[in-house]
Amino acid sequence: MKYTYPIEEYRKQLLAYNKLEAMTFSSDDSREYVIAKLEERSAQKRVIADVANTMIREYIETFEKDPEALTEADAEVLRAFSESLFPDGGMTYSVGATDYGIFYRIEKLLAAHYRGEGDLERYVFALNRCSLCHVMLINGHVFHVQNALYREECLRLVPHLDDGTLSETTRSKVWFMLTREAITGDDHFAAEMFRHILRTLVSHMGQPPSATEKVNLFFFCILVHQMFRLHCIYAKNHGLAYDTETARPTLREVSDVLRELVAQNPGLDDNDEMRACFLNTDLLLGDIPLEEALDELTRLQRAAAGDPNPIKQAQRLCEFNDYYLTILYLFSDLPQEEIARLSRERIREVLPKLVSMSRLVNNSIFNRNIVEFLSAASLTGSFDEFAEIILESTVYADKALYIHTAMVREMSLAIFDYMIERTPEVFEGVAGRDAEYIRGHRDEMKQLLSDCCMFHDIGKFFMLDIVENSMRRLTDDEFGLIREHPENFLNIYRVINDKDERVLCIRDCALTHHLWHDGTRGYPKVPQTKNRPFADILAIADSIDAATDFLGRPYNSGKTIDQLIAEFQAGAGTHYGPEAAAALSAPEVRDRLHYWITEGRKEIYYRIYAFNKL
Repeated sequence: MKYTYPIEEYRKQLLAYNKLEAMTFSSDDSREYVIAKLEERSAQKRVIADVANTMIREYIETFEKDPEALTEADAEVLRAFSESLFPDGGMTYSVGATDYGIFYRIEKLLAAHYRGEGDLERYVFALNRCSLCHVMLINGHVFHVQNALYREECLRLVPHLDDGTLSETTRSKVWFMLTREAITGDDHFAAEMFRHILRTLVSHMGQPPSATEKVNLFFFCILVHQMFRLHCIYAKNHGLAYDTETARPTLREVSDVLRELVAQNPGLDDNDEMRACFLNTDLLLGDIPLEEALDELTRLQRAAAGDPNPIKQAQRLCEFNDYYLTILYLFSDLPQEEIARLSRERIREVLPKLVSMSRLVNNSIFNRNIVEFLSAASLTGSFDEFAEIILESTVYADKALYIHTAMVREMSLAIFDYMIERTPEVFEGVAGRDAEYIRGHRDEMKQLLSDCCMFHDIGKFFMLDIVENSMRRLTDDEFGLIREHPENFLNIYRVINDKDERVLCIRDCALTHHLWHDGTRGYPKVPQTKNRPFADILAIADSIDAATDFLGRPYNSGKTIDQLIAEFQAGAGTHYGPEAAAALSAPEVRDRLHYWITEGRKEIYYRIYAFNKL
């Protein structure tokens, strides 16, 4: 088959795109210079997108449409394409290490091809990469609904672990795939699945384990501890009892195996992550007091602060902070005020280093640490503390996401100002308030709507490398992930007081801003709430920004504000809230919206890129 571009061109374009994404400015740069460079960047992105989409169509989509057409020669070309995207195995801290979505599509094609050819070794190799890449695509987020296909495929390989058909290296890959599938399942770590997975995996580790299996067993034991810790968090968040009694024998067995491995292999005892896991499990088993575990985690965190590698330092600080706050949340019987105080001390100690690193690094590995930090912070702190952390992180972790939320806020407030004067009754029930209260407390309600806008997309923290990708068309897998971002609000801010009307309103707007006004279409399928009027406003502003961002989205349709208003009003009552859509006809609303999608947008981009703040 003839190709327009050689395989090396894709990575070349990927690196060029990432260089454009890393564009920075200083406060000394003029507004005109910043905007001109951003407009130039947008044009360059369009060229890159054309090349990338052409290559995807020729190299990948051809065989996705007709898998039977994939010959051995074509498979070798795809393998070379895959290797060009993953030159270092993907374990890198550099920006834009690879394009996980395209890598995933290629390896799925190769796995299906080698399975059909009966080439078990190459099939396992490709399937292992699919499994690894799927985890990378979701930034390691454990609550993601994993594709059941890969769990089934991995389980089919279990008999081959002992029948001599696989090399030791390949058996190791199967073993790790099983572990990955265990920790990224869709069961929220229910105790029954926890026990089933442990028994399945432990029974196929080999007796006695080889040198490779010893290392694998070591890391698996750590993952087991992490898995049950997350099961406990889920149980507490949902008012369920921890199944520690049933799990205790298995946890004890795994801990004993891990301690034996450490004793037999000098050097393993230097692993601080392992020590943190021991602390968590020792608490679950009742072997040590809470104070001892917290003191040791404090020591580990202070030691991590001295790591000479700043990125690893930030990662380890996030990790130990996560353990510390989780232990407080799960096991402490201290008063809530004292738990919050201890949490604030750790959060304020780690946050500056995290922000500093997020200015330098933006990739799926590091973004996962940001998510873990935020999730841990949400367990014991107030929403205001959480909000401060996430906004401070977002402006550095992903400027496009921060700018989008700021644009949505400004346009939403323009619509709200008009509606509160003329149709205040529309807001009856929002945040548990009646229309009279809302009209009399306009500034308070504007602040609440502002918060709803600023946090409506925080679920995208799980997929920063995907949602802002304008190098190419999104894959079906990526679209599926993006559709999950409204519900991911609940996975980042994990503890919601059902009596806090303000936080409930913010949650409702995050959950329903992609759900149609009449609930017939859109996502996710959740019940409508009394806070729908705010979500209606936000949904319109969200759509306007997506359709008009000429600085951040080089593929936008270029529609005018009047064309968009006509579309919103045509969908009034079904797709969009009728009252919010009607407000768009007012000249003062139309003019304010037009300002924000033109000169106002330029001002926000300038402020964020030159000053890192509005």
